[in-house]
Amino acid sequence: MSQQQLEQQYQEIGDHLVLTDGVVKGSMFGDQCLKINKKAFAMFYKGDMVFKLPEGNNAAALEGAATFEPSPGKQMNGWLRVPNDHAEQWEELSGAALQYVRSLTE
Repeated sequence: MSQQQLEQQYQEIGDHLVLTDGVVKGSMFGDQCLKINKKAFAMFYKGDMVFKLPEGNNAAALEGAATFEPSPGKQMNGWLRVPNDHAEQWEELSGAALQYVRSLTE
């Protein structure tokens, strides 16, 4: 998939969640993200997606998935970068991240 197609997929996921779940679009580290209750739960980052997920989630087992590092050596615990090889799972992971972050902020 091209960068444009990947970004379009992210936009479609965000557009759906904005309409159905009280999600708002925003930015984090200068990149596009999705937020609930002013807290980010998913971000489109350099052609991949980054999700705030609970420990022990299944996404960590995906090939190439890793703890998100916005800059080398600065890991963000609880944030998982999922490569675009798994773009078909981004919608499901966005929903899981939304539910997780919503549970932390209510």
